Amino acid sequence: MRRAYLTYLALGDSLTVGVGASFLAPGFVGRYKQITEEKLDKHVFTTIYAKSGIETGEVLKIVQNKWLHEKIRGANIITISAGGNDLIEASEEFIETGEVAEITESVKGCVQNLSEIMSIIQQLKKDCGVPYRVYLLNLYNPLPQIPLADKWVQIINQKLNRFDNGSTIQIVNIYSTFDGRQSELLSRRDGIHPNNAGYQEIAEAIIQRGYPKEFYETM
Repeated sequence: MRRAYLTYLALGDSLTVGVGASFLAPGFVGRYKQITEEKLDKHVFTTIYAKSGIETGEVLKIVQNKWLHEKIRGANIITISAGGNDLIEASEEFIETGEVAEITESVKGCVQNLSEIMSIIQQLKKDCGVPYRVYLLNLYNPLPQIPLADKWVQIINQKLNRFDNGSTIQIVNIYSTFDGRQSELLSRRDGIHPNNAGYQEIAEAIIQRGYPKEFYETM
């Protein structure tokens, strides 16, 4: 008898790519896949559409591509990481100009792009006919040295919480995971991206959100 399997679609930015992990070490995507296979005794076929350095507007363009829509409809698991680069870019502008208005507009744009990303996915998954779970990672603060950065991160995260319906769409709270532990969980190379320990923590945070009961059945 052929073994059952799940399909996993990973969308996003450098976190999904795994930037910051050691050479040949997996990011959270590979770690989450491995743990899920062990827990559910199912193969997990993974497809990644992500690019290092992209902001939410570019992640939105990926999701808007019609060639990807069938994969979104058919995916059992979707993870999304986006927004961190918006925050970093906006923070650098703030440091240079000191203009709060610019950072405010950037945060608004980030939230709007994330809203559109989730709206498209929700529409595509409506009546998709397959059991699924969408996990949207919230933002951690990679810039604790900038006093206002944490405020901006929390504003974005509060907006993201509205997408969590407690079942098919869930927010993964990596903010709490990294808060106060940046020196332990971020790469020494750039101090921005997670290191191996950080990616393990992200994978485990997703795992803690659980699986639909259908995932435990033969599909």
